[in-house]
Amino acid sequence: MTRRANSPVLIIHGGAGVRGPAEERPARRRAMIEAAERGRAILQGGGSALDAVCAAIVAMEDSPLFNAGYGSALNAEGEVEMDASVMVVPFTAVVTRGDGASAGTIGAGAVAGVRRIRNPIQAARAVMTQTPHVLMIGTAAERLAARAGCALCRPDELITERARARWQNYMGREPQHGTVGAVALDLHGQLAAATSTGGITGKMPGRVGDSAIIGAGTFADRTGAASATGMGEAIMKTTLCREVVRIAARTTPGRAAVVAIRMMEESAGGEAGVIVVDRRGRLGYAHNAQAMDIATFTPADGIRHHNL
Repeated sequence: MTRRANSPVLIIHGGAGVRGPAEERPARRRAMIEAAERGRAILQGGGSALDAVCAAIVAMEDSPLFNAGYGSALNAEGEVEMDASVMVVPFTAVVTRGDGASAGTIGAGAVAGVRRIRNPIQAARAVMTQTPHVLMIGTAAERLAARAGCALCRPDELITERARARWQNYMGREPQHGTVGAVALDLHGQLAAATSTGGITGKMPGRVGDSAIIGAGTFADRTGAASATGMGEAIMKTTLCREVVRIAARTTPGRAAVVAIRMMEESAGGEAGVIVVDRRGRLGYAHNAQAMDIATFTPADGIRHHNL
């Protein structure tokens, strides 16, 4: 009996937080649709969920309109420090090192506090595919990224005038946060999640948020995949992405997202948003912030943008 193929689906987010300036919204919408289109093309071409989420994230990291890669928020010293992570199930590539470690069937990789990598999500993928580790930080992560062929740059090349203006405006006030993320299911049943961020405007140097933490900002298992955005400290305290995938295993992803956000708010406070897909290809999302940008792809509806 021939196994029935899955219907490929994708959902991405551009961060949850304050509603952005009205003049930026059309451009953000176009950038979200373009990112979703990159992922869609891979999925409908028979490509992997891992390739799809990474392609979507790279598109948003390359845009100055999102808090990831080029356009990342600046820390208290006016510098860029970026975090990213990726997780995939099943993970078919096996990494064997001199110490005998191997990747197995669950893949995960992350980088934190990097300053010279144009696309941190590619560095996170390199950690997953080229080392026996899950999380690498700072200059060591940058050296690995260089060996893996990731594009490096000077830290100041990642700073946009938009990010600098926001840094000057928000220093001493409520910090501004944001993230980009993507989750997908492919034709072969692979589930993948990826998240990338510049962190919180005005954060202390050395602060690492949820986007580098597997289970908090990114998570995938055989039942679903999720990516989070928002106040990283609250997301980490409640391991938000692992929680939403766990809940989705016994209800719909939409319901799971609402419940997980409410549980986080009640126990840890803070604003956040989360996107999730289950192994049946059902999508869900929820947030408790002022706004959240998402774009979805399903074979039935094509690509749709939602400003929630």
